[in-house]
Amino acid sequence: MRKSRLSLLVVATVIATILVAGCTSSNQSSPQIASTNTSTSSTTASTTATSSSSAVKASVTPSPSASASPSQAASPTPTASPTSTPQSVATSISGDPTTFLSNPTITRNSPVSWLFAIEPPGSPPPSIPASTVTAKIDNKVIGQVTTFSGGTDNVKVVFTSAQTNSLTAGSPHTLTVSFAGYGKYQPSVGTFQITVQ
Repeated sequence: MRKSRLSLLVVATVIATILVAGCTSSNQSSPQIASTNTSTSSTTASTTATSSSSAVKASVTPSPSASASPSQAASPTPTASPTSTPQSVATSISGDPTTFLSNPTITRNSPVSWLFAIEPPGSPPPSIPASTVTAKIDNKVIGQVTTFSGGTDNVKVVFTSAQTNSLTAGSPHTLTVSFAGYGKYQPSVGTFQITVQ
């Protein structure tokens, strides 16, 4: 009887030991599963957080501020177009008294030359280009006009023998010396009477 009790006790002890060992083993495996679940959860959370962060970074595009926008350059001020010098100085034409007498008489078939002054004379006198002065007799261009270098206001009008020969003797003729104007000097006309003999 005592032997059977002892056997039962031994068997009960072994079973209790097995049960205790099984519970301990079962408890030790649970933390591993929990740890795995926790690791998976943290990985998923980390991935989700990274994805969310990327999404936020991708969706946020910086917009330029008002101060960053380039300012428009000021439009250039238009410059005034150049204008020609106004012809403000009045002029007149007179015969030079040393060469041109009032109402002169000339001889047909003889050359003649006269000096005319474009007035007012400057100080120094203006240089008059020859191209601005013409001479006419009876409204017909005749004679050659030359100018002098050195800033003189005088012009020389020369008539050749052939030109004086074309004029009718015994009647007055009208000599016109015209200045077309130059620079600040206004145009002018001088009219004179000549007689051919």
